[in-house]
Amino acid sequence: MSQPEDNNSGQQPQDDLASELRELGQQIEHAVRTAMDSDRAKQLQSDIASGMKEIGTQMQSALKAIQEDERLRTLAERGQQAISQAQESQTAKDFQEALTRGISQLNDQMAAFVSRLQSSAGDSATTGKTTKLDDE
Repeated sequence: MSQPEDNNSGQQPQDDLASELRELGQQIEHAVRTAMDSDRAKQLQSDIASGMKEIGTQMQSALKAIQEDERLRTLAERGQQAISQAQESQTAKDFQEALTRGISQLNDQMAAFVSRLQSSAGDSATTGKTTKLDDE
């Protein structure tokens, strides 16, 4: 397993992770923009918009319920403390480095996928010669 250079710097893995996440976001945005040119994508876009609106409404209701429930607030505080402790451990740093490498590979695959989408979008408009299958 390769380690990022300059292991002494605690900021290096975080910078790499942030960089990979930014690149992943850009790749996803590019893939979505490329795919949005089709009619099916426009229908999906409409479906997703209504679904996201519904999710937003449900999230607001859930957040309101959480804010009003003392047990859930206590649980959230304990969870936050556990996260803080975990972030200081070597295991968390190792996980962050592995996550960075994984996202980097995902970015590479996303870039290849976008390339294939773009090339197939250009190829789909052309058709070849029609061959008659029966001679009758």
